[in-house]
Amino acid sequence: MATMSDVARAAGVSKQTVSRVFSGRGYVSAEARARVEQAARALGYVPNRVASSLATGRTKTIGIVVPDITSVYFAEMVMGAEQSARKAGYTTILCDAAEVSAEEKDLLHFLYEARVDGVIVVSPRLDEDELLPALAQHRAAVTINRPLPPQLAGDVRSDHAGGMVAAVQHLARIGRRTVAYMAGPARAFAARERLRGFVQGMKDAGLTLRPDLIVPYLAYVDDSVRDQGELLRSLQAGSPYWRDVHHTIGHLGALGLLAAHPEVDGLVCYDDGYAIGALRACRELGRRVPDDVAIVGCNDIPLIEHLSPSLTTQRVPCYQMGTKAAEILLERIAGRCPEPAVFAHELVIRESAPVPAG
Repeated sequence: MATMSDVARAAGVSKQTVSRVFSGRGYVSAEARARVEQAARALGYVPNRVASSLATGRTKTIGIVVPDITSVYFAEMVMGAEQSARKAGYTTILCDAAEVSAEEKDLLHFLYEARVDGVIVVSPRLDEDELLPALAQHRAAVTINRPLPPQLAGDVRSDHAGGMVAAVQHLARIGRRTVAYMAGPARAFAARERLRGFVQGMKDAGLTLRPDLIVPYLAYVDDSVRDQGELLRSLQAGSPYWRDVHHTIGHLGALGLLAAHPEVDGLVCYDDGYAIGALRACRELGRRVPDDVAIVGCNDIPLIEHLSPSLTTQRVPCYQMGTKAAEILLERIAGRCPEPAVFAHELVIRESAPVPAG
């Protein structure tokens, strides 16, 4: 196995120069760097990351914690963050909290023990009294969709409220007057902001806001479960019901809503999974979409444009948010404190809530 000394001899430089090339610390001329990298490739030299981390205090790794690894919404953020980090020479450790706050806390501690250089926490579910100290032990941190004090963590989020305002205004413009909302988990920042945006949108559009037309999270699903984490654990992992949990929440919620309130002619959903379930509920109840009920989702997950009817929704730039989160994290690792990044939602009008012809 080739050693650093072997690379130094082959490249005609000192061991210190080789060390600087692979640690990223200190100046090395472009010509010397090229000779070292060529010699390392020819000899099959692999730097000792453990030894390097002991010398530099850096592991060139970052941790990413997501609440639900099965969600395409979160997966695209992870992809953006991972590719951005890799370009900068970092390896990522991906952790799934499975919608369980205690798991999230344990994973953040594990990443601290693993001595990652920083963490990205996507839509954290922990209460602030537990989240803040869990992040404070890390050298650098960024949250996606959960703004925290800037001295503690960088901030990347999308304009959830603004997106929902636009969704309600669209329904009002196409003549819908009795508009309902299917809410997400209250402990999620995105869900709280989207509900706030729906309420504001109803006021701005001059529509009557009826509390009985706001469907609470997990309403009509199962009285014995309090959150999605418990629901997931109550199902057999990998089963069709387990995979379709978001659709099930939307399906059962919309069935209950529309059966009790047939006057509803517009429905805004917390996310596209709920909206897909609502489309199924409308078919079962004989409610035509969009003639009887216009439906708007959120996130623009893959394949929804191929549904019949195709789903009107809000496009959230998840990949770009992940990329930005990694960029901000690397800045914070370097001791800088970049400004927060807020991404707009784009209303995508399709067949489930079209603009009437003429």
